[in-house]
Amino acid sequence: QDEQLRPAAQKAIDFMVASQDPQLGGWRYRPGAGADTSVTGWFMMAFKSGQLAGLNVPETTFDAIERYLAASQAPSGEAYLYRYNPFAADTPQQRHGLAPTSVMTSVGLLMRLYFGWKRDRAEMMEGADYLLAHPPENGSLAASRRDTYYWYYATQVMFHMRGERWKKWHDRLYPLLINSQVVDGELAGSWDPNYPTPDLWARYGGRLYVTTLNLLSLEVSYRHLPLYEAAAQ
Repeated sequence: QDEQLRPAAQKAIDFMVASQDPQLGGWRYRPGAGADTSVTGWFMMAFKSGQLAGLNVPETTFDAIERYLAASQAPSGEAYLYRYNPFAADTPQQRHGLAPTSVMTSVGLLMRLYFGWKRDRAEMMEGADYLLAHPPENGSLAASRRDTYYWYYATQVMFHMRGERWKKWHDRLYPLLINSQVVDGELAGSWDPNYPTPDLWARYGGRLYVTTLNLLSLEVSYRHLPLYEAAAQ
């Protein structure tokens, strides 16, 4: 709400709007060229934050995001499952983007909440149950299942779902994070990207990446209002 920051923040929003892929409705790694659910999810969070702070985000931008989101749903008809890249080529290198995953489902469901889906909507409840079937776990050194990116998005979804679903998710994630945080030495307070098992994206983001996302996940229940309550205020 700092008025000194408003002009710069609005310029950032304007640049983001201009970089949307005009046909696909989302974003990827270059302005105006391509779209995937992961990058589009980050943009959506920024737009919603800006909108709640009083910045101008064109409705046409949100309309295009909804169009992309509909395209990213599972082709088999489950409206609660989402894919990484519905426009990916059907090649060995790109084919994985065409299949629904728990990670992209967490991103898609959070975006749906931003668009006003209620927690008691059938697709939201089915999606939340699907995420609960893929709970936070470290796995093993040979088969790591540690994915702080997924945990962050899914934690937001489950917090907004409230009730027993949130409790089940939180009871799995909270001790997992607390028990693995470094407690001694100059790195105290951080998380090791490779212990107890390697994080899925740690080779790119390292210690700062996993520490930041873990902190964001832990903050969700303390600093985030459910979206509809924040919008109402």
